[in-house]
Amino acid sequence: MQKSMGKSAIGILFGVLLMLAFPAGANSNLPVTAAQTHGRAVVVIEGGGSPHAFTTPWHACSGGRPTYVQALVNAGLPVFTAPGYGNLYPSTFGKEGCPPQPPVEVQWNTGAYPTQAGQAVLAFLGYLNATYGYTTFDLVGYSYGGIVARATIAALKRPPPKASVAPGFSYSRWAVDAGIRIPTLTTIATPHLGTPAADVIADPSRYHPLVDKAWGRQFADAGLGLIPYERDGGAGAHLITETFGHAKPSPTSWDVQQVGVLDDVAVTLMAGDYCGRSCGDANTPPDSTPQGELRHDGSIPVYSQLILPCPQVCPTPPGSVYVPPGMLPNTVVRKVFPVLHSVYEAKRLALPAILSISEDPASLNFLVSTVRGAWETARTPLLPRP
Repeated sequence: MQKSMGKSAIGILFGVLLMLAFPAGANSNLPVTAAQTHGRAVVVIEGGGSPHAFTTPWHACSGGRPTYVQALVNAGLPVFTAPGYGNLYPSTFGKEGCPPQPPVEVQWNTGAYPTQAGQAVLAFLGYLNATYGYTTFDLVGYSYGGIVARATIAALKRPPPKASVAPGFSYSRWAVDAGIRIPTLTTIATPHLGTPAADVIADPSRYHPLVDKAWGRQFADAGLGLIPYERDGGAGAHLITETFGHAKPSPTSWDVQQVGVLDDVAVTLMAGDYCGRSCGDANTPPDSTPQGELRHDGSIPVYSQLILPCPQVCPTPPGSVYVPPGMLPNTVVRKVFPVLHSVYEAKRLALPAILSISEDPASLNFLVSTVRGAWETARTPLLPRP
């Protein structure tokens, strides 16, 4: 009891100091307190392979937040972005006017293996608790961020024994000791079961012709486009591409180790299915794809985003997809939109940015209603809309 009261007092003290340190300005409202939303907040984990600045409900970088993140803020939700750095760049790379970034030990390497990245994001949740007093977090993971979100939940539920943790302050241990809760997880265009494009990265001469034949030229070329990233992205870049490889039966695979992790978490999976074999072909409208053909968002198959077996016999690659029994809770909400994986994907295909799942109005409305719905069910107060 005394330990819990001490942490609460520290959180309140930090909150007061932060309100003095970060007054309202052109880019912010007054800092909100955890008490306003009963200690609940939303944490967004963006995609892998690029920098992500720490943002708060009251302070973003000069360029603003991504559209889907801003939509959550506009809905009256206190949203924090988990800061991410790379081997070659800091979290604020290419950005100006960002809020002060938290210590690097609570930032995640966007090229790291899921387990490592999840431990870092759990530390970030501990930092939010110690600094602002939040105790409950709804996670929203975009692309690779959805996998990292799953790893974060696993890190919370399966922490290492205290005796194995090195002496010194640990924000991840703080999160566990503080009783942090993660009641919901929403993933957006996440490659839960991998993508054939990753096979192309692994062995272009072998897999590019196979992916071209089964999935179409633009899909095969998407894999080729990631080869420079893997080559130039530093020591951790290949770990992302390995993770994106298709899930196959193996007692040691990462997915198998996640069985049971999401049992008491409300899971929502959002997917894009704009593309068939003809994606990006101006002479072939997207709705002309033959019925039953495997569909994708330009980068990731729909079944991978929704954690489902292939709707028909999987072509080569992958040839097979393995969904470990018990990896998902009994009730999962799945929603598909006729959209692309990202603004980058739309640009690559010379299509409007609004066709991205992160910009599409219907996708944004569903995302906001999903998160707000969980808050309304729990009777958690929202913030005044900006």
